[in-house]
Amino acid sequence: MLPILVFVGLAANAQDLQSLRASLMQYQFNALPLNPAYAGRLEATSFEAYYYGSFASQQQVSRSAMVSLHGRGGASQQLGWGGVFQFHNQEFYNELNIRPAFSRIIRLPKGNFSFGGTLGISYFDVDETVISSLNSSFLSMDGGVGAFYHNQRSFIGVSVLSFFEKTFLSGDDNSGSLPRSRPINLHMGSLFRLNDELYLKPTMLLRYASVYGIPEQNSMTDYSLWSADVHASVFVEGTYVIGLLAGYTKPEQGYDQTRLGLSATLLFGNFRLGYAIQYNNQAASSVSLPASHTISAGYDFFDDPAEGRRVF
Repeated sequence: MLPILVFVGLAANAQDLQSLRASLMQYQFNALPLNPAYAGRLEATSFEAYYYGSFASQQQVSRSAMVSLHGRGGASQQLGWGGVFQFHNQEFYNELNIRPAFSRIIRLPKGNFSFGGTLGISYFDVDETVISSLNSSFLSMDGGVGAFYHNQRSFIGVSVLSFFEKTFLSGDDNSGSLPRSRPINLHMGSLFRLNDELYLKPTMLLRYASVYGIPEQNSMTDYSLWSADVHASVFVEGTYVIGLLAGYTKPEQGYDQTRLGLSATLLFGNFRLGYAIQYNNQAASSVSLPASHTISAGYDFFDDPAEGRRVF
């Protein structure tokens, strides 16, 4: 689930702010590890870390970080375990999420299928001098489910995140709310051999999300948005990956957005290091969207994977 923007009257209304946050976060990168069925996709422990930032004025700066750790256990290595830790920082707002996940892995003749669930907790810290209608801190609990199929050449995954959310320790004097998204994500991708040195890896994310408000979920009028993102990358000589990003968001309220970007990843054995930059456009509005970037790193803790090395 994407982290949220605070409901304040800075440069746009609440719908525009939520859409602005979505355009900044490059969620084609961070939504896949949030699928609880992603836990255990490899037969050994894997680590991933992401940092998101934007090139903007101080009031618009949005920084986020995510760390995920996944692995397998149990009899015959058919149980997946994992978790995601997220942190978001803005000038007047902080959010901390911890979401452990567990999955059941079913081995099929041509791949593995898993289904899983997560139950997470979030901590919100709001600057009362900016948003006086909210307490300075409160907590919430939410849940998610997902399914994931993959083999050495392709994958497809679907997740329903924050299908419920319950806030607590928020006090009785709250009159404001924070916009929050409840997404349904569909990821898919495959790998195609072009020649002995080049492999094409196209991936896609289709996303539908409803937006509501917390702590009181009836304090905002719900609306929805859908998005499509494509990331086409090429493996060159098995040592680095270069890619193109393109995306489009259509909110029920607010303005349509488009985004274009470039990505590059270096592969050092089991270790990978990547960078991506993305340019965002909301032509129909007067809001100028800053460019955003992502720094990523990952490591797989095995020497010779029995199921074959994957690139997803």
